[in-house]
Amino acid sequence: MQFKTNARCQGCSAAILKAMNEKFPNASWSMDLENTDKILEGHGLPENAETAAQVEKTLAETGFKGSWIERGGNNL
Repeated sequence: MQFKTNARCQGCSAAILKAMNEKFPNASWSMDLENTDKILEGHGLPENAETAAQVEKTLAETGFKGSWIERGGNNL
């Protein structure tokens, strides 16, 4: 699953990855700060709207915004 985020720096990335690893310990996470959309990517998660909502909520609780990039969707 991929999410556009408003992360800006390595400190933002570290905070987001820590929160994601705590909330979803069986998934693997990475951040691409070089991408203009500051992509958060999670592997090992069910790719559905319910999981996306949980990830977006976790981002919000960490102080960041994020939106799910659905595969095959028009929001790329």
